[in-house]
Amino acid sequence: MTREEVNVQKITGYVFPKSLKEARDVLRKLGPKGMPLAGGTALHFLPDKPLGTVVDITRLGLSYIRQEGGFFAIGAATPLSDIQRYRGPRWAMHEICRRISTHQIRNVSTIGGNICRVFPWADLPVVLLAMNARMMVYNGGKKDEEVPADDFFASQPARRFAGGDLLTAVKIPVLKAGHGFGSVKANLTAAAFSLVTVAALLELKDERIRAVRAAAGSAIPFPRRLPSVEAALLGKEAVPEVFRAAAAKAGDDVKWCRQEGMSAGYIHDLAEVSLVDAFERAAEFARGRKD
Repeated sequence: MTREEVNVQKITGYVFPKSLKEARDVLRKLGPKGMPLAGGTALHFLPDKPLGTVVDITRLGLSYIRQEGGFFAIGAATPLSDIQRYRGPRWAMHEICRRISTHQIRNVSTIGGNICRVFPWADLPVVLLAMNARMMVYNGGKKDEEVPADDFFASQPARRFAGGDLLTAVKIPVLKAGHGFGSVKANLTAAAFSLVTVAALLELKDERIRAVRAAAGSAIPFPRRLPSVEAALLGKEAVPEVFRAAAAKAGDDVKWCRQEGMSAGYIHDLAEVSLVDAFERAAEFARGRKD
């Protein structure tokens, strides 16, 4: 029996709810024996044991991208390929999505599935931390709960949804004048898992860094912000030597792990170079934004 056949046998039931309320009610009733599903590309990485009943959320109107005030709202069931193709003023999410796995996987995998259970190699949590995104969570109330990225990724998000709550959307702040975003994913081949993923958001004023958010993942057990790096950049001039000095501070915040046969020392060096590259991309982006 192949691994794929084992994975199919994990599913023992299938439900198509007609509303978010119905989906949440079913999941609460099923408890550990229920699982929300959109793309399903992560099933391959879950333990080989029965999952129970799948609650399919692909018919609940959760696939969309639209601008709402100062945010781009992305429905939780939106495929990564749609995010890759989308273009809008002050938008940057397409850059990281085009580098995730293969086009076949991006056609199926969704933004919600990518972040509701975070695997070590996940790229989007790093980007969303840097961009100060908001996750919209349906918990049965009249209005979705808005959870900042720092809180959402403070621990494994899967725990948040164990009681049946559902992610409905991800809100990405519209990049304002003087704001720039840069991300770098280093991997051995286009379809391989990331060795290092880093991302940075800079706000420049007269070539000085007024605000900064930086995050890393893949080469550490769980994605996180880099406060020492951010502190080393804040108020400084946006020049290569400042970027290099700040990147060298990343080791104060995280312990880099060996990856894909590469030593921890190699990953350390790769992470620092990747951070400098992300800062330079963000600064160039910011310089080009005048409105």
